[in-house]
Amino acid sequence: MKYVIIGGDAAGMSCAMQIYREDPDAHIVAFEKGEIFSYGQCGLPYLIGGLIDHHSKLIARSAETFRDKYGIDARCLHEVTSIDPKQKTVSGSHTKTKEPFTESYDRLLIATGASPVTLNLNNQPLEGVHILKTIPHALSISNHLKQDITHVTIIGGGYIGLEMAENLKALGKKVHIIQRGSTLGPGFDTDMAKHLKEEADAQGIQVTLGETVQTLEGESHVTAVQTDKQTIKTDMVIMAIGVTPQTSFLDKTGIKRLPNGAIVVNEYMQTNVKDIYAAGDCAATYHRIKQSLDYIPLGTTANKQGRIAGFHMTGT
Repeated sequence: MKYVIIGGDAAGMSCAMQIYREDPDAHIVAFEKGEIFSYGQCGLPYLIGGLIDHHSKLIARSAETFRDKYGIDARCLHEVTSIDPKQKTVSGSHTKTKEPFTESYDRLLIATGASPVTLNLNNQPLEGVHILKTIPHALSISNHLKQDITHVTIIGGGYIGLEMAENLKALGKKVHIIQRGSTLGPGFDTDMAKHLKEEADAQGIQVTLGETVQTLEGESHVTAVQTDKQTIKTDMVIMAIGVTPQTSFLDKTGIKRLPNGAIVVNEYMQTNVKDIYAAGDCAATYHRIKQSLDYIPLGTTANKQGRIAGFHMTGT
């Protein structure tokens, strides 16, 4: 049985290892468009803050380990851009050399994750404006912080925004969070969100609620954030306004998705297309309280979904 996995992080490699344990004769191919396999994205803010002293400590297993120890054909810098469910193949290209490839599968897992949402706020890209999703993003922010950066504005008050505020404050930076909604921690109930605001105030983090960012100012480097109510002078901007599933390449496959693009799956992580599964930040999650599908992009969820997919793909 040949298993192909698109995506080399939490869900994808949890699935790969479950397949390895359940099917000793499995032929497993895993494609990752980045340069690093299987690392803890949740630790990135703490890498920037210095609590984790080197990015290598975030890597659970390298591509070499997957290949040499477990016999998994782990391929870095391979981006899958199309799936042919009838021919049961995936196709794409090497992200640097642009060399095309096509791979057949018996069973396929889509674990492409999610992309950070960005705002188009200026006519030209400005230096000093960052997103945080990968180790290279974190290293870029850390390198920039070594320059003369005293004030950082964070757009978004969710998990990443709050964790970045905590770590930037620990580095001695002045931090300002702008949240479009009326509370920090969107998704938390208001009685819990109140504690987040109180703690931010206690730590000297400035919080602006109920304002929408309209433009970023600066000629080559960002100098200010303009909301619908005020101008905030700043040296760096971090956009942390959420993520969107990386599933646009599935448009012609017939695979069902939620309105936000998350792949619809059943309790075994199966899609509506035979022998194709999905897990992680690109997939929907069954919400036990709401009793309906929801979108909850979290590492813990991704790992559990990957394991479930691995069990079912092997017929366990």
